[in-house]
Amino acid sequence: MLAGLVVEKATGRPYGREVERRVLRPLGLRATSVPGTRAAMPRPSGRAYSVLVGPDPGTAIHDVTEINPSAAWSAGEMISTTGDPNRFHRALLGGRLLPKGQLKKMTTTVPVGAQSPNLRYGLALMSRRLSCGKEVWGHGGGIHGSSSEAVSTRDGGRALALDFNSDWAGDGTAVVEAEFCGRSAPGRTHDASGRDFAGPDRAGHTGQRRADTP
Repeated sequence: MLAGLVVEKATGRPYGREVERRVLRPLGLRATSVPGTRAAMPRPSGRAYSVLVGPDPGTAIHDVTEINPSAAWSAGEMISTTGDPNRFHRALLGGRLLPKGQLKKMTTTVPVGAQSPNLRYGLALMSRRLSCGKEVWGHGGGIHGSSSEAVSTRDGGRALALDFNSDWAGDGTAVVEAEFCGRSAPGRTHDASGRDFAGPDRAGHTGQRRADTP
């Protein structure tokens, strides 16, 4: 959100308009939008479900598909599909979106912490070392009713975007491990949500698992 405020201060224009002008239109990401305070979803779209207060036994599940996303603003106010995040990462990491110097700064990382030794953080990009030794780059996200992940190889040649259409279940790490390493992460298993994903979400990714390669 602080980054969004910087964008508006530096450009004198709304954050969403700058995203459209500088990223969405140049890359042809036609399925991605910054909805502002609009709660309606494009059709067709999946549903989003939330327990709102926590996954305790007996907690009611709520359909939160139509939600005003402005509370997330520049941290997650976005609707998209599987293909667009994959195209975005291919363009970004392939050097088609930013000058080399800026991309180098984005991918200059620092350790996240001792509890996550395989994660490093750059500028809006995380690098993750998987159990098979491969490295992927990207970021996760979430909002009421959605938990998402979008990652890519460093050259942008292979990408994966996924979404769980709930905010309390699903194992994105296991899916990423299965896609890039061909197996689940050690000590992790796929649950029912990890096999069949559904629908565009507010965090910028779609619910159907798909890996796009050139």
